[in-house]
Order: sequence, then C-alpha cells, then structure tokens
Amino acid sequence: MNLPFSLLLAAASVFWLASCSDDDSASTSAGSTAGGGAAAAGATASGGGTGATTSGVTGASSGSTGGVAAGGGGASTGEASTGSGGGAEYVAPGLVKRSEGKLAESALTVVSYGGYLNGESFQQDAIVSFGGYQYTAFWNTSRNVVLARRQLPTSPGGAAGPWQKFDFKDYRLSADDAHNTISLGIAPGDGTLHLAFDHHGSDLHYRRSIAGLLADPEGASWSAASFSAVSSALVGSATVRLVTYPRFVTEPGGDRLLLSARIGESGSGDEHLWEYDAATHAWSSLGEYIEGTDASMNAYLHGLAYTRGGSRLHAAWCWRDTPDATTNHDLLYIYSDDHGRTWHNNAGDKVAASGASFVTRDTAGLSVGSIGQNRGLINQEHMTVDASGRVHVLLSHLPDAEASNANFTNARARSEFFHYVRGTEGTWTRHGLGLRVVQNFRGKLAISSTENVYAILPDLRIAGASPRDGYATWTLLDDADSGRFFSDPLIDTARLETSDELTVYYPQRSSVDIWGLEYTLQ
Repeated sequence: MNLPFSLLLAAASVFWLASCSDDDSASTSAGSTAGGGAAAAGATASGGGTGATTSGVTGASSGSTGGVAAGGGGASTGEASTGSGGGAEYVAPGLVKRSEGKLAESALTVVSYGGYLNGESFQQDAIVSFGGYQYTAFWNTSRNVVLARRQLPTSPGGAAGPWQKFDFKDYRLSADDAHNTISLGIAPGDGTLHLAFDHHGSDLHYRRSIAGLLADPEGASWSAASFSAVSSALVGSATVRLVTYPRFVTEPGGDRLLLSARIGESGSGDEHLWEYDAATHAWSSLGEYIEGTDASMNAYLHGLAYTRGGSRLHAAWCWRDTPDATTNHDLLYIYSDDHGRTWHNNAGDKVAASGASFVTRDTAGLSVGSIGQNRGLINQEHMTVDASGRVHVLLSHLPDAEASNANFTNARARSEFFHYVRGTEGTWTRHGLGLRVVQNFRGKLAISSTENVYAILPDLRIAGASPRDGYATWTLLDDADSGRFFSDPLIDTARLETSDELTVYYPQRSSVDIWGLEYTLQ
C-alpha cells in the first residue's frame, strides 16, 4: 500500500533531464543533478518522514523518520562520532575520500538507452576483488573487451599497484546497446575468472580463464592466452539462447559459482540458474526459477546476493507486465538456503524449486512493497544483505504525494530514492533519502563493517544511514564530484566484505576515461 509521508529536499538547485526507452527502462539524453548540501557525519536530518511498508506477514506498518540533513558544502566528511542506541554501540555514517585514478583511458563512449555500455547497474560484477588483487572490465574504443587488474594495498589508505590491461582481439561488440555489458565472476575453488558479455536477447557469449589464474597472479600469464575461446554453451554443446543480464554470484566457501540470466525478452522472460563446480570445472543447469513468459511479463532483478558471511541466498525484483517501463511495479522477494535449488517467500513458505516449479505472478507472499504501475519505478537498481541478515534494497520511484503518471519520462523527472529494508524478524520498512533521481540512472548500496549503509547515487552523491534508528535518517555525506560522471556508478562489493575500503567505478562524462575512486567508510 502507499502510505503518506513528508519529505525534506536538500537546500540546493536540482537539475535533471529525463526520457525513456521502448525496452528495459532507460533514457536517451544526458543530465546531472547537484543534490543537496553535505552534512557532517552523525548530523540529524531536519524534518522529513516516510511511512513504513511491511510485508503483511509480521505485523502492521509503523511510521518512520527520513529525509536528508540540510546544509551546504560538499566535501567528504572526517571521522564519525560514536555512541550507543538500543544497547548496542554504533558509529554514525561517515566516509573519507582517499584517492582517485583512471582505470581506463580508452573506454567506449557510445550512448545507448541514455547511458554508456560501461557503467550499468545490472553488471554483476564489473569490478571485483580476490586474493589481494582487483579485477575489472570495459569495452574499449576498438569495441573489444578489456580486462584489467591491479594489486591492492596491504594497509587501509595505502597505494594500489598500477592497472595491468589486455584486450581480447578475437571478438568485437555486436551492437551499440547499453544492455550488452560485461559481467565478471570468480570461482575461488579453482582460481578461475569468468566473463559473460554482449547480450540483449542473444546467444550466450562466455569465456573463462585457466585454472589457477587468480590463485597465482604473479606466476600465471595475465593475457588473452590464459582464457578460453568464446563459447555459447555452458552444459555440453547446447547453445544458451535469448540471454540478457547475466549475473555471477560466488557461493560461500568458494567451491561453486552461480550464474543467473534472463531467458526471453522485455515483458516476456524467465530467470534461469546454472552452477559451476570448481572441482569438476564444469557447469550444470539448475533450471528456471522465476517464470514470466507464460503470463507475458518478466522479473527484473535488483540483485541476487548472499548474506554477508552467511549461506542464505536472497533475490529481489520488480515485475514488468509489458515492454513499456511504465508497467514496472512492486517489490518482490524470495530466499534460498540451498544455493538456489528451493525458494521461500518472506514468511518462510516454500514457493518454488528451480527447474521444476517456478515463482510466478500468482505465487503467494512475494510482494513486500506495493508500488503501482505508472509510478516511475526503475528496474534493476540494487540489493545487498548485511551480516545480520537484513536485506537492503535501493529503489527510485515517485514519492507518495506525487500523482501517478503514465509517461515514464515525466514520472522519472519527479522520482526520488528510497531505501527498503527487511529486518531480522522479516518486517519490511521504507525510508526516503530525500534526493531526486538523475534521468534513468541507478545507484548502489554499500555496507560497512559497522553495518552502516551508504547509497552511492548517480552524479556521485553519497548518503548514509545507521542501524541505530533502523536506517530511518539519511544524511548526504558527499557531493563534491557532482557533474563529473555519467551513467550508473558501480562498486566493488567483494572488497567491502573484508574491509571498509570502497572502490567506485564511474565513467567520466563525455570522455574515454573511467575512474576508480577510493573511499574509507565508517
């Protein structure tokens, strides 16, 4: 249901341009937002308040306070204050920008669906760390996939090594289409690096490294010769067809790797899972787990992720009823305790078994946030899960006080960011960030070791919230780099699992450069 709320906008001018596409919700022109002023870490937001939504499983909804702290400036904050709330120690959200550097100087700058092919939120992952090295990928101006790696510093705030790069000259990008991104996956069990790239309803394009490449980065050759040829098959010789949005997820323990992808098309597609076994170096098919084609609709995943340090796999998505983005609706959620083989709804009821019985629009207990059509809801924003098992979802859509609008471009022009969180007891709440969207660009959520949550938003605005008050108070921490970047910011979530060092991958506006910006989170 939609609950009334009041929302304080930060005291700054907001500029935006917005438009929409015929497929997979994207815009067609550039724009930037200088959102609000920065506030010192630990500041209290003025005014603002969003209603909370619940799943309807664990009890009635309750009100909550939200909004961004008012203030000027835009520099990164210093050390955050500490205190206690609810009997637990907490650290107020804060971050320090340590450095920045170019990770690419020859990136493709074709604009498609409003953004670059390098820097789209559904890339899982475009930048990822393992074994003291960081790995990333991008399309270059020659339309080849480039792989890059660097050695990470051994101490917080230290200097990273230089980027070492090579490109695959045996394959060229097939279309100027922002869906056709590059995703990386890591299988620690055999030290392999996996790539899926260039998909929009296409045959699979997949290659993987030799075993041990990641386990022995100094000894193995960092070159195209250490990777297989491009393959369209995972299991045997059967071609995987109609692929879009491939996502890799490393299973806890590192012996296996999941791959999820949409099979079908916008408004009519199914989600499928495969699993790579590092012991056998082979893929098996787990099968379909979210059905859409029978009802001429499809799920758009906001994320597929494990609890940090745990073994529960979570999935969150919105439905789309037609190829038109204005038919995006609702926040849906399921989880699995056996690596995607069986699935449960928010209440814990078993609702699907991959490859046998599927989640559908009629499955009970899926909706945990009611968001109607014509609300400017963007698909494929972001979901992550903290070490306590709280599920965090970043969404952007019209605030409750705004009337529905069937013109997606116009609806996006008035949309704002919201944080949906599933508490450890299973109740969902919603809090407004008080920040406007930038076109159809999407943000990311990062979690620190203190379980503070940070929203890395388009135009490189960074806001934070604390578990002290259930993430009800969002504070804008940094917008000093506003205006420099284009498309969606991407982050290295794997690095955050072992440190509070945040890397943001962000293409520069109207440039062949992609930047890596380094922050330390509180």
